[in-house]
Amino acid sequence: MKCFQLKSIILAIVISLCSFGVKAQYFDKYYGVAAVGSMPLSNREFINRPSVRGIKLLYRELLNEKLSAGFDFTYSGYNDYTEPRVYPTGNGAVFTDYFGYVDQYAITMSGEYLFTPDKKIIPYAGFGGGASYSSLRLYYNVYQNSERKWSGIIRPYGGAIFRFGNKTSWGAFTTLSLDHSFVKAPDFDYKGLSSLNLQVGLVYLNW
Repeated sequence: MKCFQLKSIILAIVISLCSFGVKAQYFDKYYGVAAVGSMPLSNREFINRPSVRGIKLLYRELLNEKLSAGFDFTYSGYNDYTEPRVYPTGNGAVFTDYFGYVDQYAITMSGEYLFTPDKKIIPYAGFGGGASYSSLRLYYNVYQNSERKWSGIIRPYGGAIFRFGNKTSWGAFTTLSLDHSFVKAPDFDYKGLSSLNLQVGLVYLNW
């Protein structure tokens, strides 16, 4: 009788521990904030320098154990300088340098696949799409040109979440994305902005 009671107690403890482990491994939503570094891949005659002036905010909710969906807000700011040279104009030519600036804000809906959501390292791959607002400015001599445009944006990406431990909701994440905005600005001969982006930040997993 005592042996049976002991076995029952041990079995109950094992079941409790297993139940606790399953509960601790999975989460139902997560939030994140990251710094963003960007390398322009198009229109490099206007903006050629990489940028570290960016931020990303994200929210995801799990649809099942491996699929999540949510929203991203991103900002990236670019600037570049071109040394003085001669530019032809309608009435002749002008000798000047110029400063170019691009500020891009985007709101996208994103979905991703989590390869190992129950592990400390969680690789993922996803795709996002939404709206982008771009501000383009060019300063040369005493003159200024500027345009502000709305456009669509798409973003395939991949990365990983690194949990700090099994008993904490906090972790780090890194993402590599290829962004393409369909913005067009004829005055700048600007036909879309493609960029390679590296994001590194913190994530909070809500159990």
